[in-house]
Amino acid sequence: VRAYEAAEVSSLSALESNRLGYQVGVRINIDVLNAQQQLFSTRQLLAKARYDTLIAGLRLKAAAGTLKEDDLALVNGLLQN
Repeated sequence: VRAYEAAEVSSLSALESNRLGYQVGVRINIDVLNAQQQLFSTRQLLAKARYDTLIAGLRLKAAAGTLKEDDLALVNGLLQN
């Protein structure tokens, strides 16, 4: 998850850089679109990693027999935000 968070920051920076380059004429539109696609792809992977981490934690607690209703309420709150 931390790696995808860092990748998101990097992708956002690359997008802004490409937008600026496009505005001053040193980049073309496809460069901006590729950077935008990379950012959205990274955000999708980040969301999936976060979801998978939450589910894995619940499965681990269930397997250990320590899963409680409060655990589910906490995860539910995270998924709604």
